[in-house]
Amino acid sequence: MSDPEIENGDETHDLRVQFARPEIIRILDEMPLSTESEETPKVGLVPDHFAYRVEGALFWNSQAEALKIVYPKAQHYRFITGWTCIDVVSVAGPIFAVVLRGTR
Repeated sequence: MSDPEIENGDETHDLRVQFARPEIIRILDEMPLSTESEETPKVGLVPDHFAYRVEGALFWNSQAEALKIVYPKAQHYRFITGWTCIDVVSVAGPIFAVVLRGTR
Protein backbone atom coordinates (compact mmCIF):
# COMPACT_ATOMS: atom_id res chain seq x y z
CA MET A 1 0.00 0.00 0.00
CA SER A 2 2.44 2.62 -1.16
CA ASP A 3 1.27 5.89 -2.67
CA PRO A 4 4.01 8.00 -4.26
CA GLU A 5 2.03 11.15 -3.42
CA ILE A 6 2.02 10.39 0.33
CA GLU A 7 5.28 10.81 2.26
CA ASN A 8 6.38 10.42 5.88
CA GLY A 9 5.58 13.57 7.81
CA ASP A 10 2.67 14.44 5.53
CA GLU A 11 0.45 16.54 7.79
CA THR A 12 -2.50 16.64 5.38
CA HIS A 13 -3.27 12.90 5.45
CA ASP A 14 -4.00 10.28 8.11
CA LEU A 15 -3.94 6.52 8.02
CA ARG A 16 -7.38 5.17 8.92
CA VAL A 17 -7.62 1.65 10.35
CA GLN A 18 -11.09 0.12 10.57
CA PHE A 19 -12.55 -3.24 11.51
CA ALA A 20 -15.90 -4.44 10.20
CA ARG A 21 -16.36 -6.74 13.21
CA PRO A 22 -14.34 -5.80 16.28
CA GLU A 23 -15.28 -8.11 19.14
CA ILE A 24 -12.88 -6.73 21.79
CA ILE A 25 -10.81 -3.53 21.83
CA ARG A 26 -8.19 -2.63 24.44
CA ILE A 27 -6.33 0.69 24.51
CA LEU A 28 -3.44 1.25 26.90
CA ASP A 29 -0.14 3.04 27.10
CA GLU A 30 3.06 1.09 26.50
CA MET A 31 3.97 0.85 30.21
CA PRO A 32 1.51 -2.01 30.99
CA LEU A 33 2.37 -3.58 27.65
CA SER A 34 6.02 -3.82 28.64
CA THR A 35 5.09 -5.79 31.77
CA GLU A 36 3.25 -8.46 29.77
CA SER A 37 5.74 -8.56 26.89
CA GLU A 38 7.85 -11.11 28.79
CA GLU A 39 5.16 -13.69 27.95
CA THR A 40 4.52 -12.50 24.36
CA PRO A 41 6.65 -14.04 21.61
CA LYS A 42 8.88 -11.48 19.89
CA VAL A 43 8.99 -13.35 16.56
CA GLY A 44 8.07 -11.08 13.65
CA LEU A 45 8.47 -7.71 15.40
CA VAL A 46 9.96 -5.15 13.02
CA PRO A 47 11.40 -1.78 14.12
CA ASP A 48 9.27 1.24 13.09
CA HIS A 49 6.25 -0.91 12.15
CA PHE A 50 3.00 -0.41 13.99
CA ALA A 51 0.51 -3.08 12.82
CA TYR A 52 0.75 -6.78 13.67
CA ARG A 53 -1.34 -9.92 13.75
CA VAL A 54 -0.26 -11.43 17.06
CA GLU A 55 -0.21 -15.06 18.20
CA GLY A 56 0.46 -16.31 21.72
CA ALA A 57 0.15 -12.95 23.51
CA LEU A 58 -0.99 -12.79 27.13
CA PHE A 59 -3.96 -10.59 26.05
CA TRP A 60 -5.28 -13.28 23.69
CA ASN A 61 -4.50 -16.15 26.05
CA SER A 62 -6.46 -14.45 28.85
CA GLN A 63 -9.68 -14.22 26.81
CA ALA A 64 -12.57 -16.47 27.80
CA GLU A 65 -12.83 -19.86 26.14
CA ALA A 66 -16.46 -18.98 25.32
CA LEU A 67 -15.25 -16.16 23.05
CA LYS A 68 -12.91 -18.55 21.23
CA ILE A 69 -15.74 -21.09 20.79
CA VAL A 70 -18.29 -18.52 19.55
CA TYR A 71 -15.72 -16.81 17.27
CA PRO A 72 -13.32 -19.58 16.22
CA LYS A 73 -11.89 -17.48 13.37
CA ALA A 74 -11.17 -14.46 15.59
CA GLN A 75 -7.61 -13.18 15.54
CA HIS A 76 -5.62 -10.75 17.66
CA TYR A 77 -4.28 -7.57 16.03
CA ARG A 78 -1.95 -5.09 17.75
CA PHE A 79 -1.21 -1.49 16.77
CA ILE A 80 1.63 0.37 18.47
CA THR A 81 1.57 4.12 17.89
CA GLY A 82 3.99 6.27 19.83
CA TRP A 83 3.09 5.72 23.48
CA THR A 84 -0.15 3.83 22.87
CA CYS A 85 -1.01 0.21 22.18
CA ILE A 86 -4.34 -0.83 20.70
CA ASP A 87 -5.32 -4.50 20.76
CA VAL A 88 -8.26 -5.69 18.68
CA VAL A 89 -9.83 -9.14 18.56
CA SER A 90 -11.82 -9.51 15.37
CA VAL A 91 -13.10 -12.10 12.92
CA ALA A 92 -12.46 -9.71 10.02
CA GLY A 93 -9.02 -8.26 9.33
CA PRO A 94 -8.23 -4.55 9.38
CA ILE A 95 -9.00 -2.22 6.50
CA PHE A 96 -6.35 0.45 5.89
CA ALA A 97 -7.00 3.70 4.00
CA VAL A 98 -5.09 6.95 3.54
CA VAL A 99 -7.54 9.84 4.01
CA LEU A 100 -7.40 13.61 4.13
CA ARG A 101 -6.89 14.76 7.70
CA GLY A 102 -10.13 15.73 9.39
CA THR A 103 -12.40 13.55 7.25
CA ARG A 104 -14.57 10.86 8.78
